[in-house]
Amino acid sequence: MKIFRGIFFAILTLSVLAIAVHQNPSNTQRYVTVVGTGTTTVVPDTVRLDASVTAKATTSAAALSSTSKSADTFRQTLISSGVLAKYIQTQTLNVTPNYVYSTNGTSKISGYQATQQFTVTIRNAANAGAIVSAAQNAVGNPLQINGTSSYVFDESTAEVSARAKAISQAKEKATSYASLAGAKIGKILTIDETVQNSGPQPLVMAMAKSDAATTPAQIDLGQQDVTVTVTTQWSIK
Repeated sequence: MKIFRGIFFAILTLSVLAIAVHQNPSNTQRYVTVVGTGTTTVVPDTVRLDASVTAKATTSAAALSSTSKSADTFRQTLISSGVLAKYIQTQTLNVTPNYVYSTNGTSKISGYQATQQFTVTIRNAANAGAIVSAAQNAVGNPLQINGTSSYVFDESTAEVSARAKAISQAKEKATSYASLAGAKIGKILTIDETVQNSGPQPLVMAMAKSDAATTPAQIDLGQQDVTVTVTTQWSIK
């Protein structure tokens, strides 16, 4: 009976000590949460071109055939200028009737229009204007340039640089907070990251008015910001 009581009191004593240790504030993990932001500015290396070729004819088959011929010229000119075939993508291809309307409100089909829309990725951004001009000169009026935009094809390198700046800023903030609290920072506990970029931005393509057939277009690439924001937790001691 005495042995049983001794074991009981020993277990009770250990339980009380365990509760005391668990409730001891000195063993609570202390940390500081801070946000760091880093930005890397880069020059875009890629231009996206949105273009379309259009033809009209008295029959739908003739309109489609004419558009297909212009589209092939457009495609081959791009490829001969260094654009890879895998970066030339058809977005839409359609043939629609055109109508003429009389004064009494009736209408009849006057012909047909075929349109093929493309999205082209030009990796040689510095030469993008010359490539677009070459395509325009080769295809002529059936080709419409609907818009261009510049961007960084692979942002991973810029992200590495921006991330390093973000972590450095976060560590500087954490060190400052710890110092104000009379402590020092320890290891980083958690990191939560968000990546943002400023592009692609629409650009205006400039063509000389006096001699459009010989003066290439100029596409201004500008700059693009790649920003990494990190929310971090640092242990303090």
